[in-house]
Amino acid sequence: MEQLIAGATTTPVDVDVNNFMSEVIDGSATTPTVVQFWAPWCGPCKQLGPVLEKVVAASNGKVRMVRVNIDENNEIAAQMRVQSVPTVYGFVEGKPVDGFSGAQPESAVRQFIDKLSTMGGAGADLAQVLEAGDAALAESDFAAAMTHFQQAMGIDPASVGALAGVVRCLIGTGDLEGAAEIIEQLNDDYRNDPAMAQAIGALELAQKAAGSAGELDAARAAVNADAHDLDARQSLALALFAVGEHGEAMSHLLESIRIDKDWNEQAARLQLLEFFASLGAANPDVIASRRKLSTLLFS
Repeated sequence: MEQLIAGATTTPVDVDVNNFMSEVIDGSATTPTVVQFWAPWCGPCKQLGPVLEKVVAASNGKVRMVRVNIDENNEIAAQMRVQSVPTVYGFVEGKPVDGFSGAQPESAVRQFIDKLSTMGGAGADLAQVLEAGDAALAESDFAAAMTHFQQAMGIDPASVGALAGVVRCLIGTGDLEGAAEIIEQLNDDYRNDPAMAQAIGALELAQKAAGSAGELDAARAAVNADAHDLDARQSLALALFAVGEHGEAMSHLLESIRIDKDWNEQAARLQLLEFFASLGAANPDVIASRRKLSTLLFS
């Protein structure tokens, strides 16, 4: 997308699977980062893009911008649960903290960027607490994670990221009813927030996987008996995910893709993307599996 607004001094970085981690996850650790999901055929994207570039440039380095072409990076779009373009997420400390969809007037974009810019300074304490919660979640230390997210809610009671973290803690401890109860009380603004959308996706996956946990032994035996039984391998992956064996679950889906990536309308790849979205881009198992998936699909 060409830079069409006079006075904008920076050009957004184009992001794909190879540099998403460095540009978005690592990059937002030091500077709040705007990620615009767009497509060449999208008229509203062409309207919004220059406005975003202009307002980000006016932040004088407090916020940076990257963009993702969904036609060329559908896996990233699926992982971030992008339903339409343009969609914009704001990342701070490696995680999505705010976002919106559709073309917006410049005043609304400026308000969004101004809010994001404060999270790199005055909001740093909240960001650090949320990061600590996410790190504890990655280690499945749900008690510590809950403490961090409750602390974050004390700093900012309206923090959607903190509430989403509480939901994910409840999911991790198996309290799916408690997580569902919180989500049922949310309005659309909260539900559509990227962090909460990820938590909702995690709950939906946990509910789906809960019924598969009892099939673990049978599915494992079936796969051991016939490594090419991809239906059994799919069931095994879901059962493993249900009991917290995330890395092994993703390994079975990757093996299924290696054997026949088009089986059952690419069911293994779609299930893997659900796992990615549920666990988050910074999860070590997701990082490793995403690299293996790229190798399988593009080698």
